[in-house]
Amino acid sequence: MSFPLSSRRLTRPALAAATALISVLAACSDVADPEGTPRRIAREIESTLTTVAQNELVHDPELASELGLPPEQAGYPFNRFLTDRSQAAFERARLDRLETLDVLVRTSRPATGSALANHLDTAIAAHEAAETVLVAGHGTGNLSAFYPYVADHIRGAYLDVPELLVRRQPMQTPEDASAFLERAAQLPGTLDDERRRLEADAQAGVTPPRPVLERMQAQAAIAAAALQDTSFLIVTFEGQLDRITGLKPQTRRQLSARMRALLEEEITPAYARLAASTAQLATDAPGEPGVWQIRGGDAYYEAILAAYTGTRDKPADLRAGGETDVAALTKDLGKALGAIGLTEGTVGERLGVIALQPGQIYEDSDIGRAALIERLTQLNGRARFVVNKQIGGIPSEPVSISVVPAAFAQAAPPSAYAARTADGRVRARFEINLTRMSDWPDYRLPTLVFHETIPGHHLRSLMASSKAGLPLARQLISNSGFSDGWAAYAETLAFEGGLYSEDPLGRIGYLQSMLLRAARLVVDTGIHEQKWTRDRAVAYIVSVTGLSPEAARDEVDRCSVWPGDGAAGWIGRQRILDLRERAQRVLGPRFDPKVFHAVILNGGPRPLDMVEADVTRWYTELAR
Repeated sequence: MSFPLSSRRLTRPALAAATALISVLAACSDVADPEGTPRRIAREIESTLTTVAQNELVHDPELASELGLPPEQAGYPFNRFLTDRSQAAFERARLDRLETLDVLVRTSRPATGSALANHLDTAIAAHEAAETVLVAGHGTGNLSAFYPYVADHIRGAYLDVPELLVRRQPMQTPEDASAFLERAAQLPGTLDDERRRLEADAQAGVTPPRPVLERMQAQAAIAAAALQDTSFLIVTFEGQLDRITGLKPQTRRQLSARMRALLEEEITPAYARLAASTAQLATDAPGEPGVWQIRGGDAYYEAILAAYTGTRDKPADLRAGGETDVAALTKDLGKALGAIGLTEGTVGERLGVIALQPGQIYEDSDIGRAALIERLTQLNGRARFVVNKQIGGIPSEPVSISVVPAAFAQAAPPSAYAARTADGRVRARFEINLTRMSDWPDYRLPTLVFHETIPGHHLRSLMASSKAGLPLARQLISNSGFSDGWAAYAETLAFEGGLYSEDPLGRIGYLQSMLLRAARLVVDTGIHEQKWTRDRAVAYIVSVTGLSPEAARDEVDRCSVWPGDGAAGWIGRQRILDLRERAQRVLGPRFDPKVFHAVILNGGPRPLDMVEADVTRWYTELAR
């Protein structure tokens, strides 16, 4: 099967080949179900889930690359294609998901409480949530996350595609080099598609806030001004060409010349067009954030909150709960700060005093960054022994800990975890953004590690891959209320496990992290439902949590373009804690935390309502 270099979308033959191959894979797989589901129904469910995976991967080849799937599993050479970001593709994907949802809800039901029921219900919930949000017709999203704007200062083709090519694109064979070039050749058209959608949404009254557009314009302008010899696309491509065995010097020169021509003649002008467009959009953009400004914005925001967390509570009620939690945590922090002799000033001011103490801020140099990474690595090793008491059976797969590369730091979050790719080519990693070393005083590092690695995101990922036996469709679906909620809950597990028993500053860092997560819920609902200004939201975070104004602005701008995400982690944590308390009341001395956590983690990422049903079924059966 061959594809022309100029191809920008999957052709009908490619779609047919993908469908045929995925169907063969489904027919060859083991469909026996030991949990009571008839074999015929098990086959039907597996076939349906295969359709889910097929649809998502055909529409999103970049996702397949991010996951590191073998091309034969996806059913087509996805590493040669970029995801189509045109309005027509947005509509096609939505219609395909609607058709798939119809198939999902008509599929025969498996045994209640079985893994198959878990898989089917997760897929149904994801498709229902996607339709509820994406029916608005603006922005973008998939089965896991939703954004009101087509692109923003932290995501979009202008940021995501270069990072994909540099960090995820295979470059081991001459064929890989050809695929890299094919994707690079599609980048200008992809940028133009996304730009046109941004402009069309703006005409309909859906425009990112001015500060976000100004940040987008600045980043696009930097890319448009990049010189060939310093472009990380060129540097990466040519450096990897040198490591490809069997590549003839003449071929290498031809490939390099083609990449340089693409950058100069097509990619750079496309970035210049994007920079000009975002500058123009910024002149008429709203100065303040909030999806309340969009027609139907209130319903859109409530749909996102429900999709992420399952909540039916009104944003005002969620904010009130968050404010109560902020007040309680502020009181606890005040006592903890007083215990180390810091009694004057607000909690936020006193947290700033800690950061100024000797030994808290690492040197802004290669030596300082290396020392900070070494500290994170040591903390990661400490967590495993203690958490074994609460969870047990922790898989031993390591996680790499490193600094976000400078080329991507401006758009990167403060920290992030990425699971190991399916092909094993890229190991699990936790990266910290050290653009501002002052953002990471030493006392905050323990809780950061426990959130991102063990017992947080890395453990959750390992348990899902080793225990849940998730089919491919489930691996394409995430849920931020579950994943971010677990990671926030994991911070509490580390605290309860004694990891701060001899570290009073680390305990303060833990309480500050909890305070920040509760404050994010207040700010999220404040911006998108209460019409908070950007300045008010920034001032709130600074005064409550002690973050610097620069870090607080990053928090607020991220919340502005990703509504619901800031609220999801805290809501998810509270749901898990509520479930634990309920199970402890019912079971008394029979409550086993290891089993409780296994029930939550072994089912994989899924809606919190399903987690609650699984936990309730467990303790109800045990209590009989």
